[in-house]
Amino acid sequence: MKKELIFLVIVLIIANINYSLASTIDTSYTAGITAFDWQPISDVDKVMQYENQKNLTKRSVQQAALAADHYTAAVSLMKNKEYLPAITEFKAAMKRYKRAKLSADAMNFIYANMALSYANSGNEEDKAVANSFLTKITSKAYSDNKWAYNIALAHYYCGNQDEAASLLSSIIRKDEFSFQSYVTIEAIYRNSGNSESADLVLKRMNTAEEKLIKKDQKAAEKGKERKAEKERKKGKFVPKGKKPDAANLVIVKNDDHLKFNKIDKIDERSMIQIQEGIGEYNLGVTALTKKKYKTAQKHLKNTEKRLKRGKITEDGLNFSRGNLAISYLATGDKRAAGQAKRYLKYLTPKLYKTREWTYNMAVAYYVFSSLSARKNRDGSRKETTASLLNIKESIKLFQKAIKQDRLFLPAYENLIFIYREQGEEKKALSMANSLKKARLRLMKSFSKEDQLAQGGDAYIFRLNLGTFGEFDTPANLFDEENVITVPISDKNTAYLSGLYYSLDEILKYQKRMIKKGYSNSFIVAFKDGEKLEF
Repeated sequence: MKKELIFLVIVLIIANINYSLASTIDTSYTAGITAFDWQPISDVDKVMQYENQKNLTKRSVQQAALAADHYTAAVSLMKNKEYLPAITEFKAAMKRYKRAKLSADAMNFIYANMALSYANSGNEEDKAVANSFLTKITSKAYSDNKWAYNIALAHYYCGNQDEAASLLSSIIRKDEFSFQSYVTIEAIYRNSGNSESADLVLKRMNTAEEKLIKKDQKAAEKGKERKAEKERKKGKFVPKGKKPDAANLVIVKNDDHLKFNKIDKIDERSMIQIQEGIGEYNLGVTALTKKKYKTAQKHLKNTEKRLKRGKITEDGLNFSRGNLAISYLATGDKRAAGQAKRYLKYLTPKLYKTREWTYNMAVAYYVFSSLSARKNRDGSRKETTASLLNIKESIKLFQKAIKQDRLFLPAYENLIFIYREQGEEKKALSMANSLKKARLRLMKSFSKEDQLAQGGDAYIFRLNLGTFGEFDTPANLFDEENVITVPISDKNTAYLSGLYYSLDEILKYQKRMIKKGYSNSFIVAFKDGEKLEF
């Protein structure tokens, strides 16, 4: 009974050691690696890399091409473990390569594969043939670790265990993370009874593995940091922007259709047509403003007909055609894109003399591009040549609108959206910074009405005069205009005064209040009733 108990303890200890050893080896890098595992390599395209192409004759090139066919067929047979048929094909290939008079370095590939095929043929006498091919391999073959590994295996199968171990060791010296080489050389030592060397290899492999894991973890952490930094910057500097929307444009009215014609050259009959056309135009833009698109289209088409009869120039027809394009695109109907195209293609550069028209047509071209683009099966947008050209035209017009009016904010916001949609984050960031400067300039000096007209938001600026208690609140504080109180605690209250829409005004007010003794006062900004960081 005592002997049985001792035996059981020994078995458990051995099992625990084996489990610990397995746990050490079984990681993401070594799990699934089998000793002596190898795959045939072709590299048929590299056979000629050692030859001077200028010195090759036409016959050499032809013979090499014929050899390549046999070689490729042989490698395919090797992959199916059909080594004897593979040897037949390799012999045919070698015959052709020799006729091509290739160098010894070029023959390394076929020699290595023939050695492996003979060594695995199942015929003991073929191992001597395999050895003869191994001796022909030049030093150039060992510069590539994957070939060096296969050659090492060929030596092992031929009984050259020391040579195999030496080659595997050289691979590890060049690549400390060649785990297949570790596992195979460890098995060679273990099978030969050299446990000490096998343990050293195992130890070195574990060290390399830990090093690689730490390296990967460090890289992953850096990657997360970079991603977090990118997201931080994106969140801080790059807003989403606003998608251009033809349905919410401020429609341009009161255009002078006659500005490009010489009035004295227009006869009475033509002038009647023109006057009727202008009347139709006014009805059309009024309907377009009210989003009555079919009505707008009807009147604007009549406008174009009347103005054409009145012999208005192509430049003068821009206004009716531009608004006709908008009336179709604003519907969002894909079929309307074809109708809009008819009017867009006749627009002339004279239309883009004002920011209002330049911006509206920039939006029109963007929407036209979206409607004319195709869709992938997953619903994502697939650009066509036409849609790409239209998006380029849209971007060009948005940029022109900004040059025409540096403080018109929607053009910046639309460009940010487009750049981000196109994956051009650097351009989006640059445009976001420009938007920030334009918005600050707008807030600084312009009235509430001007800010809203420029597509900005109505910001309210107040002055925080300080936090006071029941007995230290200044007596004249309530003489100020627009005073509001913000309870901080049971005993203290913050006091805000003033109500301004531009920075210049609030700064002037702050200077006056500092002179009155409120030296610690500071400006607070609000938008839609919410306090903003300022």
